Amino acid sequence: MAPAATSIATQLIQLAPDVKESHTSFSDSYQTFFNSVFNGGALDQKSKAAVALASALLLGREETVRSFLATAKQLGLGNEEIGQIAGIVEVMKLDAVQRPAQAPAAAPAKKANTCC
Repeated sequence: MAPAATSIATQLIQLAPDVKESHTSFSDSYQTFFNSVFNGGALDQKSKAAVALASALLLGREETVRSFLATAKQLGLGNEEIGQIAGIVEVMKLDAVQRPAQAPAAAPAKKANTCC
């Protein structure tokens, strides 16, 4: 995956030393987390790209979709696989609209322990 270009906001943050320091700490910890998720673990790289692509599609993050779509293709996902991933995402979106999450059932009321 290609490193992301530095955003204008990130460049401007460099002008404020206190903000720059906290932003760097956040960026470092995010990058550490990102690297640990995408560089290790039980899933192979192709599966990780498929999950990331599905997540980006579900969230409607077009830039992220394009990035993971390119990565998925480089890792060997074919057009049919990508189409099926997109189909699964659409089914899940429709399911969420048609069957909204239900609140868990309330626990049965307990009898009060009172005596005579």
